[in-house]
Amino acid sequence: MSDEGGRRTGGRRTKADFRFDDARLCFGFAGTLADRGKAVPFERLAGPADLSRWCVESGCTGVAPVCTEADLARAKELREAIQRVGEAMAAGIPPGSADVTVINRAAAEPASAPELSADALSVRWHGDGVEAVLSMVARDLIALCDSEYRGRVRICGNPDCGVPFVDTSRAGARRWCSMKTCGALAKKRAYRARLRADGTG
Repeated sequence: MSDEGGRRTGGRRTKADFRFDDARLCFGFAGTLADRGKAVPFERLAGPADLSRWCVESGCTGVAPVCTEADLARAKELREAIQRVGEAMAAGIPPGSADVTVINRAAAEPASAPELSADALSVRWHGDGVEAVLSMVARDLIALCDSEYRGRVRICGNPDCGVPFVDTSRAGARRWCSMKTCGALAKKRAYRARLRADGTG
């Protein structure tokens, strides 16, 4: 069951639900625009309330920030800059200077602050608004660019997806942004294709 916005209200995940499986923070944010390979992508950040919800569900803050249309526009600008930089990293080419400027500008904002629980078993993040969360997202991409995994950025093998991911597998042969979503879908498609080829589908 889902609400009017298409979000999950029971145990079944819907298209509007955010994806965090196997995703680095910056690329999980890029994934808020789904089906990039299709003629009409699916926008998960349909309104300011969705951005506020992502801030909490991503774990970047424990309190949903108040988001405006202007915040949403800045968030989408950052998201697309991250997407293009991820694509450039996967292709082994320099990113566009305009995208780097957008990311640096977001990262320059004060980030959320971590708060350790009393039992020291968990951490909650607290910030002053959506700018703090977007700063964390931008800083995550910057940290990736300065890490050993810079050369492990790939584009999901699902042609409908197109979201970057970091291949942390030992063999460096990971193909999907997540085995729970695109990987599972690819397996289903391959299985159905085998059934058709065998004449049993």
